[in-house]
Amino acid sequence: MLADAELVVSVPRDEAIVIGAFQRASEVSGGPIVRRGSGGAAFRVGPGSVWIQLHGRLIDARPDAILNRYVRPLLRALTKSGAHAHYFGRDWVSVAHRPSAAVAFGHAATPARTFFEAVVAARAPFALGARPSFLGKEPAVLDLDPIRIADAIADSYASLATGVVRAPRGEIANSESGVDEEPEWTSRVEEAIGTIAAGLDREGRLRLGGELMASRDAIAALENRVEPLPADEAAIGAAVDETLTAPGVALFGVRSLASIRDVLVAAKRLP
Repeated sequence: MLADAELVVSVPRDEAIVIGAFQRASEVSGGPIVRRGSGGAAFRVGPGSVWIQLHGRLIDARPDAILNRYVRPLLRALTKSGAHAHYFGRDWVSVAHRPSAAVAFGHAATPARTFFEAVVAARAPFALGARPSFLGKEPAVLDLDPIRIADAIADSYASLATGVVRAPRGEIANSESGVDEEPEWTSRVEEAIGTIAAGLDREGRLRLGGELMASRDAIAALENRVEPLPADEAAIGAAVDETLTAPGVALFGVRSLASIRDVLVAAKRLP
């Protein structure tokens, strides 16, 4: 357990859709839309939500076990608050066998940096709708006091290290408003975590994104490697394998790297 971390626990004052670090605004409808620092799928926040943001290495976790390790204090806090919670290796927390909180991470491999994020559906839903990751289960709202849950969460994570910074209640912390419009993705595949997508940005550079959860620097390195390559499965597949299996790289919710190869190849083949 490490103490180089900052925890922010807030109960948002306003409603917003919070898209993941690799998503584009075109993937969701409604608003307002803000962007968060962690990857994964969009979630909803509002006055009945509890939003957790943990910057730094409070817990020493391997890249393939970030969510598994960082979610444990959250599970303890929810259980203490009256919602017996479990985590089964996906991007959500289960209460009574239903998704009741979203969890996500941001990561950089070199130097190693970790950002854990979660939103709990205390008295407002977190999900925008059904997702493959939910395995057909309907998301739930806990109908518990968000302030009580926020306090329990802060106490649970603070017990692992000295020093907790908590945003004033009622504020949305560390979000980017006014998300820039980007072109819609031109190719998509469905993976365990959800949609993996690729397409050009406003400057005409190929980007990889969607509901992806991975090391940000590895994704940037992969985009740079693929940019000059032809739409060749072997060449792009080799770049994907070498970049995303490098030591220290985190990748979550992708059953096969061939999915990432395929979405990049498809985007490259478009005029």
